[in-house]
Amino acid sequence: MIRRANRPVRRGLLIVEVMLLGGLNLEQAVRKLILQGPPPVGELLYFAAAVVIAVLALLRRRYPERITELAAGAIAVSLACSAVGFLAKPAADFSGDSETLALLLLVGAACHRLPPAQAGAVALVGGVTIASAPILRYGNDSAALTVAVLWAMVWGATVAVGLILRDGNARREAALTAARNRERLALARELHDLVAHHITGVVVRTQAAQVVLADGPEQETLQDIERAGAEALAAVRRLVMMLRSPEQELPVTTGSLLETVEAAVAGDDAVTLRLAPGLAELAVAPETVSTVHRVVLESLTNVRRHAPDARRVTVTVEHAVEGGRQCLLVEVLNDGLRPGRTRRSAGGYGLIGMGERIDALDGRLTAGEHGERGWRVLAELPLPGGVVATRRREEGTAQ
Repeated sequence: MIRRANRPVRRGLLIVEVMLLGGLNLEQAVRKLILQGPPPVGELLYFAAAVVIAVLALLRRRYPERITELAAGAIAVSLACSAVGFLAKPAADFSGDSETLALLLLVGAACHRLPPAQAGAVALVGGVTIASAPILRYGNDSAALTVAVLWAMVWGATVAVGLILRDGNARREAALTAARNRERLALARELHDLVAHHITGVVVRTQAAQVVLADGPEQETLQDIERAGAEALAAVRRLVMMLRSPEQELPVTTGSLLETVEAAVAGDDAVTLRLAPGLAELAVAPETVSTVHRVVLESLTNVRRHAPDARRVTVTVEHAVEGGRQCLLVEVLNDGLRPGRTRRSAGGYGLIGMGERIDALDGRLTAGEHGERGWRVLAELPLPGGVVATRRREEGTAQ
């Protein structure tokens, strides 16, 4: 799946959140710190807590993988203020709109993004924190109880919105998975019925020619053709096996990844190649190696075609572990995007072909603007074996 690096919607939502949270805190600061003179200590404490929680809520967009920690920190700050309000009863006028809004944003994000257990814990503790804050800080009079009920209702609506977004994501992922499975099986049938059939015919005819021309000078050439055909047929069968059973571990190979990448950029002095340490020992399936070769070649071709004025072109290949899943990252970055001009993807099928090959491996392709003048192609390819599997095999052999 090709994902564009375009974020106008997210930036718009971030701007709205900054305006809401910043506006509420600014209104509190002007009204209580300036217009009404020196405020009580309790109001200063609650205002400082609101600012801290608002910052934590905004940081969730910058660090979406740390929503749990950000929500826990915001809830801890709010509960600490409520505990001080309950024990010390500091003088303070009723407030807390920006703090509550920030907590609601974190609760909604948790229900949307986090695993069920973490999302449930954050939602439950966040709801108790939001609903109990008015009563603990300002007493149990009718005004505080009314506000507590109102905030509890808004909390329920926030949880519902987060769960709706979560369900939408799950439905979309299920639809994409089903579509990928259909495409994978259709491609496997085409490879098995057409490509493998024709390659088998070539190998059989070559073997027959060797029998007929047993003593001829063409014998060595025919043997090379037979060997190349057999290797191609084995590669097609491996690919068919992968497409039909993607969960099955593939045969892996070592030592060819570096040569493949270096061959793809050979002869181009304008390209800077960055290879992470340890790639030579990395176990990579043959289909992944060929996909890396295609990604690098096609990306460099697009640079020469669409960004001839690029001064820096960098190809980076590295191994990463994300969420316990090993993957190979292939990045091609150039600075040939002119200021004020949005580059469109290639008019041909190069980018589409890359995306289809990477989809077949359950990988991800991101292509789009990067920085002020940059254009980046980033391929994330899962590794069925990886370094850990290779080391285990080596240890088993040694034993």
